Amino acid sequence: MKLSKFITKFIFITAFSSIIAAFLISIFFQYQNFKNEFNHYKKEFTEQKKEEVKNEVLMIYGLIKYKEELLRKTVEDRLIDRVNQAYALAMDIYETNKQTKTKDEIKYLIAQSLNNFKFKDHNNYFFINSNKGQAILFDNKITLDTYVDVWNLKDSNDDYIIQIQAQIAKEQKEGFVTNKFIKPNSNDKNNYSKISYIKLFEPFDWHIGTGEYIDELTKNNQEEIINWLDTLKYENSSYSFLSTTDGYTLIFEGKKVEPKPHLYPELFKQQLEISKNPNGDFVEYKFKKPNSNEEFDKISFVKQYENYNWIIGCGVYLDEIEKELLRKEAIFMSNINQQIVSMSIIFLFILLAIYFISKYLADFINKNIKNLIQSFSKAALKNEKIDTNTLTFKEFIILANSLNKTLENKNMVEKKLQDYINIVNQNVIISSTNIQGVITEVSEAFCEISGYKKDELIGKSHNIVRHPNTPASFYKEMWDTLLSKKEWRGEIKNLAKNGDIYWIYAIITPILKNSEIIGFTSIKSNITNKKHIEELSITDELTKIYNRRFFNIKIEEEINRAKRDKKELCLIILDIDFFKQYNDTYGHQEGDIVIKSVANVLKRKTNRADDFAFRVGGEEFVIITHIEKDKVLNYANSIKDDIENLKIEHSGNKASKYVTISLGVVCKNAIEINSSEELYKQADINLYEAKRSGRNCVVIK
Repeated sequence: MKLSKFITKFIFITAFSSIIAAFLISIFFQYQNFKNEFNHYKKEFTEQKKEEVKNEVLMIYGLIKYKEELLRKTVEDRLIDRVNQAYALAMDIYETNKQTKTKDEIKYLIAQSLNNFKFKDHNNYFFINSNKGQAILFDNKITLDTYVDVWNLKDSNDDYIIQIQAQIAKEQKEGFVTNKFIKPNSNDKNNYSKISYIKLFEPFDWHIGTGEYIDELTKNNQEEIINWLDTLKYENSSYSFLSTTDGYTLIFEGKKVEPKPHLYPELFKQQLEISKNPNGDFVEYKFKKPNSNEEFDKISFVKQYENYNWIIGCGVYLDEIEKELLRKEAIFMSNINQQIVSMSIIFLFILLAIYFISKYLADFINKNIKNLIQSFSKAALKNEKIDTNTLTFKEFIILANSLNKTLENKNMVEKKLQDYINIVNQNVIISSTNIQGVITEVSEAFCEISGYKKDELIGKSHNIVRHPNTPASFYKEMWDTLLSKKEWRGEIKNLAKNGDIYWIYAIITPILKNSEIIGFTSIKSNITNKKHIEELSITDELTKIYNRRFFNIKIEEEINRAKRDKKELCLIILDIDFFKQYNDTYGHQEGDIVIKSVANVLKRKTNRADDFAFRVGGEEFVIITHIEKDKVLNYANSIKDDIENLKIEHSGNKASKYVTISLGVVCKNAIEINSSEELYKQADINLYEAKRSGRNCVVIK
């Protein structure tokens, strides 16, 4: 055998064996490492799923609690408004007649006036009692002619009614009290909670009050929550469920059902016992999947909402977790197979190159073939330059220098490439998600701006940084664009881990495989400073609410949005009553404080995502809201009352001794709105009517 052929075969076989051995060893260690960590993945993934269902239940629990609190606040505000009206009427009768009529005559006039006041709910009425226990206006009857002693009157819970009301009137002047009663003029003998609000009437040492049963409102609240749970959608086979503590099912397998006894009494008893834990807890059991008769292991989190006697729950099937782990294993094996195919192709080309180069060189090599082969092997395997001092032939030296230069350039390119990758990773905000929107990869720049670590983001939805004030319609439009296989571009408001708000400009591109979306890649830039400058340009410097410039833009946007969504749009214009007189009396510096105080109230009253407050003039403000037409009057009155309740003295105000406002309101279906100018003009006319009517009031037409 010729030396050249021997050298060619030797190099080929040696290189092939080394490469194959190195590759197989690498694959073996990767696989062993994956197997060793598989149990860890299983435990970690199980805890993750448990945390997800727990968070879902806690979210539902929080919503129910919020809606109940909101209901009570609405009822309380309505009672305060009614009692204040009654008190004002009584005080007006007293002041008008105290010089011309006897006290008994005045008392009768007040009782008669309040007795004639009719509510939409016939179960509600005004009552008057003396703080010593005499009934004045009792059960829709005037009892002044005969002394009716109600001092020891008790409710269904055996609590003293009049004594507690008198105590509140004497000590607090006004306040709330809750009692249990049987509804009047009803065959229903059940006891219901009634919230009453009473207020001291000092001229006669009375307390005036009214109350309202909240059972029907609470029932409506519960129905809304059940209907909302019926619409919730979950991944895989997960769903929420809802039962009463007395064993009736309301939501079964994520769907609303007619209340009926629980189909699985033993399971219900177990869930009931676990749900008594104040913080909720997990329960493990076997249960069939929807549309299946086969039972699977399941873990659910349950928590009891005591005020409604509800058991709230959500669970995950353990076989879903096993499927996910098997999927991860399949992905790993697929990656290994791809590595094998890719490396095989690369190795083929490398080996072919080695073979032909060695064959070509072997024809010209005699004595120094050994040194040349050693030098080339060292360069190829250890990435080190060839030592030309070991070569004697000029051609070999030239070839070695050329290879050394190529190796040098290659190392330089690799270094620049790595530096570029590091720069991109640290400075460009990049994320990748799968088809479900779950994050699969993020850059260091993404972690830095969001405040989250990489392991806190991987496996989570982008909802982790979603700002709660961003309307759902925004993300719907985004997803509609992406799922149509189109690129989406736009500005997004996000929330960092520490609560800071940041803005990004995002370019989101679908990743296609065989014309099907398999994921998404997003490249973003930080525009927080730009948005801050924009915000400054649309913000009123004194009050920090939106200015007239932004109102002119926003009113057009909201009209268009309301037309698109076929919704109502309400515009409220308000200004401070007799504000010129206030400035003349107290000075412009105090006037600025009043303007800022009014603006702060408006901020609190426009905390929904689609409510906006603006300062459009000196003491003039505007509110844009999508609140329902039948609720906007109460909403406007609550703003008026909150301003007066600031109790800022205003000696020049003819409507009150405090600073007050007048409001003009207009509500229209969006399709009826011809222009923003027309809408504004109509609200302004209503404001003028409010001023003509004595100010400190609301006019809506």
